[in-house]
Amino acid sequence: MTLDEVRARMKAAGIEIAENRLEMVRRLLSDALAPIHAVDSRAARTLEPAVMFDAIRSAEPRRDDDDE
Repeated sequence: MTLDEVRARMKAAGIEIAENRLEMVRRLLSDALAPIHAVDSRAARTLEPAVMFDAIRSAEPRRDDDDE
């Protein structure tokens, strides 16, 4: 990660970091993100989204839209 990338992330997050601390933040971010960058996301199996139920809506009687 470059210092310009750190500055871009700061701008996107809306935060300010003192110029004399940017190198330390760059190292910390690089170290923290290294395991994520090492993962090949193409090898990860995708999962279907979980089915969600709405208990209140499920309690209502079912309508037949064909009867209009």
